[in-house]
Amino acid sequence: MEHLMSYIMLLGEIVIVSTTMYMFMHRKTHISLNYMYKDNLLNIIIVTIATYFCLRSIAIEICAIIIPIFILASAGILFVIRFYRKPFWRRRVLKTLPNQIISSADGRVIYIKQVQSGEIPVSVKNGVKATLTEIAQTEIIVYPCWLIGIEMTPFDVHRNAAPIDGKIVLNKHILGGFRSLKDPEALAHNERNTMVFKMRNGTNVGIVQTASRLVRRIVTYRKEGDWVQKGEWIGMIKFGSQVDMIIPADSRVCVKIGDQVYVNETIIAEL
Repeated sequence: MEHLMSYIMLLGEIVIVSTTMYMFMHRKTHISLNYMYKDNLLNIIIVTIATYFCLRSIAIEICAIIIPIFILASAGILFVIRFYRKPFWRRRVLKTLPNQIISSADGRVIYIKQVQSGEIPVSVKNGVKATLTEIAQTEIIVYPCWLIGIEMTPFDVHRNAAPIDGKIVLNKHILGGFRSLKDPEALAHNERNTMVFKMRNGTNVGIVQTASRLVRRIVTYRKEGDWVQKGEWIGMIKFGSQVDMIIPADSRVCVKIGDQVYVNETIIAEL
């Protein structure tokens, strides 16, 4: 009975520590509660199994001390798998009309605003404004336009896809400095990659990928002049990321602030 109570206390420790950790990550990174529940449950199962085998050779008191290490190690492995994953196991197929624009990123919509002709696009993060001067420097984008910001949490797929069928008429990489995305000027100074896709009817849709200050790396799979299909993977941002989508002003936006969007599952707008 004494051993049984000790095992129950260990299980309780695993549940409390793991759940507290995931709740903290949810609060800090705004990861979807759906991800939090699934990964937390999987983490608890993995650590419980590891603890069971640990108890066969180590005293229960020592296991109680090293459980948080098990939890962090297991959560770290799950994080790396989620971050670099490519959703092969759940084939994303969305039948869309030619005038429908899909999301270029998995993540949460943090702003939707219209940029007028002659105006420099402005990003708003945590109530602070930051000018996106590099978007304004390209003449391929026609103003006015919609600017839709998508925040990618560590638990979202970090690969980005073409929002429409079209030719890549601009693929411009900008080296940046080491600034956190929490810094209101980060979007103007961090490493960025701007891509513009031209449809057969001449309509242009753009995306701007922004990397974090810690790992300044944006990998591009396609080059300027390539023809891409809607939903085709065109690049990846490694670690903390944000994607801004630039859409013609005469489009009907189909999402709202706070929505969780997915590549090849969410229609962002209709031309």
